[in-house]
Amino acid sequence: MPSSHRPARKLKKPARVTKPLPSDDRKRSTLDDYKVLLQCVPHATEWKPEHLRRTFDYLFSANHESRVSFPARVREHSRFKFTTRKVRSSGMVIARGPWMLHGLTLLDGDPDIIAIAPFPIAIRYISAASDETDTEWKDHIPDVAVLRRNGTVGFIDFMHDVDARRCTKLNRELGLSLEKDCGATYEIMWAGQILSQPRFYNRNLIHSNRPRWGEADLSAVERSILDQSLPATVANLSDAVPLNVLTERWEDQAPEAGHPCAGINVVASSILRLAYVGKVEFDMSRPFGPSTTVSRRVW
Repeated sequence: MPSSHRPARKLKKPARVTKPLPSDDRKRSTLDDYKVLLQCVPHATEWKPEHLRRTFDYLFSANHESRVSFPARVREHSRFKFTTRKVRSSGMVIARGPWMLHGLTLLDGDPDIIAIAPFPIAIRYISAASDETDTEWKDHIPDVAVLRRNGTVGFIDFMHDVDARRCTKLNRELGLSLEKDCGATYEIMWAGQILSQPRFYNRNLIHSNRPRWGEADLSAVERSILDQSLPATVANLSDAVPLNVLTERWEDQAPEAGHPCAGINVVASSILRLAYVGKVEFDMSRPFGPSTTVSRRVW
């Protein structure tokens, strides 16, 4: 009689590090080490600034390769695909979960962030040993690296409030090493912080209305908004801007045959597109609407 017991099937890991890291007994002995490892070395020598510049330039370039890869079935069918023009290497991110997806939406709608690198690099930092009597090297690959408009670099992890990996020790030790040795920052964004309203609602609107290839050209409306006297409310700008209707027609029809598209506020969409590129701003502590005051952004 055949046995009813079935052997446990071995499942493949959903993600893996694509390349081996340099060993602990050497410090970047190859020319490409700066692409895979950022080691927080106390009392850095004179090569440190040049190495940091090369590392950060590579992270936000079109040649950057993610340090975590996903199987083809995940890449093709993942419901956590995220597209953004701020990822210069591929324009797309495979998020490892819903909180990373929501966090990317928050970052993409932030005009202060001009570039994002997913799973950017392995960070080797100094941590206290388990017995608290000595120190040891630890490696960590953050979810994303961000380049801010002022030139600073930050590393971010996205976690649920009850995530088993929740550890203030990681936040403290990795943040301290990056700040002191690399001039960068480290932050853990928790789910409650990510979904904080109405900020997430506003950032999601900005992300949804970002400029994309193949969409209607609203540059004339955007220029008209910037020509107005700001600050002004969305309702006042809608009345002042002459082009506030989007029409559609077949390619072989005359322009006069176009029909207005219902439910589309061209001025509001243009304001959100201008907010995405950092030309205007509005109060994120209140939901975006007709009464929202729009002002010119000053850098």
